[in-house]
Order: sequence, then C-alpha cells, then structure tokens
Amino acid sequence: MGLLDSMKNLAQEGAAASSQGMRPSPAREFLGEALYAIDCRGANLYVHEKAVVIDKTGGGLWNVGDNNFKVIPFKSIVAIQAKLKSTILNGYIEFETANSPLSVGSDKAERGSENSVILSGTDERFAQAKEALQYIFDQICK
Repeated sequence: MGLLDSMKNLAQEGAAASSQGMRPSPAREFLGEALYAIDCRGANLYVHEKAVVIDKTGGGLWNVGDNNFKVIPFKSIVAIQAKLKSTILNGYIEFETANSPLSVGSDKAERGSENSVILSGTDERFAQAKEALQYIFDQICK
C-alpha cells in the first residue's frame, strides 16, 4: 500500500468517526478497530479486543494538540471503579493497575487520575459504558 492509499484510508476512517462525533481510536494502527467508543468529558474511551485506550487529546483547552493517549492491556487491570449513573454527580470509570491506586474521595479525585474517564450525562452514553464494561469484565474475570 502506498502513501496515497494510506492517506485515503485514514480519511475514510476519519469520516466514519466524525459521523459519530468522535475521532477514531489513536491506537487502531496497533490494536485494530475499537469494539466500543465512548465520548466522555475531556477524553474518549476506546475498548479494543485486548486493551482499553484513554485518549485525552481532544478534551478541553489544556489538552488540545497534546495527542496523548494511554493503552491499558486487560491483563494489567486489577480493579475497576465505576459509577455509571448518578442524580447529582457525573459518572466515571477508573481502571486500577498494579502501581496506580484508585482515587479515594470525590468525583474531583477521579478527574485527576490518568486512568479514568468522566462520563457525559446522556442515557445513551451510560448504556454504551455499561455494555463496554460488560465486555471488559468478561475478558478480565476469566
């Protein structure tokens, strides 16, 4: 495949993702297409076959242009802390790895963790998060 073919494929993937309102997973080149893509506040969460990707690139003024993302393989996840729906606070999902203890305290603590995402408050996004978590649990609890 030549350079022009690669550029064409990236443009097509980008068009498909933008129709969903999200950019494609930044790790798709390494991990393949994401099975689940959840638009979160300040970040995007992508669930691939064997890993989760937290992409903070497009989230907020301070993250624009950073183009940074974190890949957490399922085998590295030792715990998940989640609040999928709440009447007052936003929901969140936080992944604990061996040397990254879970945040303790408030919704604000989860915002500062590099292993967490804050869920935007629509019922559709909470349903997407629940479905993605079911897939992750099935993979890590085998």
